[in-house]
Amino acid sequence: MIRTVEQYLESLNDGRVVYCLGERVKDVRTHPMLRTIIRSAAMDFAMPHDPRFRDLFVTQDEDGEDVNFLLTAPRTIEDLLRRRECFVTGIRSGGGFLVHCMGVDALAAITLAASKMDQALGTNYVERVENYRRYLQKNDIGLTGAMTDVKGDRSLRPSRQVQHKDFYLRMVDKGKDGIVVRGAKIHISATPCANEAIVLPCRTHGEEDKDYALSFAVPLGTPGIKLIAVEPLTRTYGEEAAWDYPHAWHLQPTECLIVFDDVFIPWERVFMCGEWQFSRDLTYGFASFHRLFGTCKMVGELERLTGAVRLIAEYNGLEKYEHIRNKLAWMAMITQTVASLGEMSCLKGSKEPASGIMVPDLMLTNSAKFTFADNFHEMCKIAQDICGGIATTVPTYRDWINPETHDYIEKYLAAKAGVPTADRLKLIRLIKDMTHNYYQIDHIHGEGSRAAQQIFLYLSADWKRYIAAAKRACGIDGWQEDPIYGNLFEPDQEIEPLMPPIDTSYRLFSNVEKK
Repeated sequence: MIRTVEQYLESLNDGRVVYCLGERVKDVRTHPMLRTIIRSAAMDFAMPHDPRFRDLFVTQDEDGEDVNFLLTAPRTIEDLLRRRECFVTGIRSGGGFLVHCMGVDALAAITLAASKMDQALGTNYVERVENYRRYLQKNDIGLTGAMTDVKGDRSLRPSRQVQHKDFYLRMVDKGKDGIVVRGAKIHISATPCANEAIVLPCRTHGEEDKDYALSFAVPLGTPGIKLIAVEPLTRTYGEEAAWDYPHAWHLQPTECLIVFDDVFIPWERVFMCGEWQFSRDLTYGFASFHRLFGTCKMVGELERLTGAVRLIAEYNGLEKYEHIRNKLAWMAMITQTVASLGEMSCLKGSKEPASGIMVPDLMLTNSAKFTFADNFHEMCKIAQDICGGIATTVPTYRDWINPETHDYIEKYLAAKAGVPTADRLKLIRLIKDMTHNYYQIDHIHGEGSRAAQQIFLYLSADWKRYIAAAKRACGIDGWQEDPIYGNLFEPDQEIEPLMPPIDTSYRLFSNVEKK
């Protein structure tokens, strides 16, 4: 099933408990700030009906019924590339992915882990996961993934926390019909606009923490769930918000703190319950897929920022100066590097044996994610540098439309001849918005911190090959067994016997013992 926008909007009228700016939200569809998030998420249900995007977003299930492609399991390199293209197209459009990114990455993770648990422990998680997948496809459910726990004292494991035991989500009761969970998940994107969440552990657990080794799916209107939305970037809406916050207004920060206040989960929706040995598989599986999404997200983000800085350089009459061009060249390099690494991670993907899921290359996805996370601050600095101090003091929409101030702004904030003042101000507002501290923090920590990428990069590195290269270069035995360096052309053996002897009569060799 591919739902319509109207069907999606009606599904959000589910009695969910949401708070924003200290008030209970009556209806997320009409709240002045949250409404823009819902509007963007509605594109997930509009683009598949658009003939231009149908072939990208729509596929058929085993019954021949239309379903969203992102709700299927990637089994081939082509599936990974198509998944990436869905995300990139959505990001560039400003929607079409919001309730099909974190959730579908979590769906891929539980698919991976379920197969491993079933094979090792004789559980029936694969059946539950596939039944849930069919439910998602048949009802076109908007999904998010809830992974990050609030953690409390980071130096202590979950069960050893001092103030209380709920800093990590845990099971507090188990019965014949299901389990009861308590705790909270933080920084969970796309929460106000999702129908359901797949919950995952955020770390590797030991046996003492088995009650925290949990994964399940839950509708966000379930009794006991409370959603506390993060602070919106703007408290304006409509045309004013579109002018003052052209980047953020249509996609306000979508994160929530999700509180689970003794929430009941039926067994058919439980995908891990105490199998602590496999918590790492869920965590790493989610990270592997969600960092691919992160690289896709940043394709559109970096293209917009890089393009905005190039354009403001032109509007300010600076585009021909060499030092400006050098900075722009560096921004373009980072933008293209992230896009290319993300695409290559799909092309170099490998099949996970237990589940048959195609997983993006870990070295390349984490390289792409680390590249933009480690360089985004510098890109913001360049953007603000080339834009100038007006990125801080640019007038607002209300100043622009005020007849008492409009003409002064029109006259004095113009720049290069031929560029309308309004266009320059809109562009400056975009740069101010995109370099906001929220995005500078988000693009470092979203999809995992730089430290998390470095862990994956170290574990994914082909150290045997690198060491073989070094040994071969300096003549230390051991490289001969390497499948690459041990099978290269060897000039000492192949060419040297054919060379004439060295002439050592030169003075250069007079003090060198001849052997």
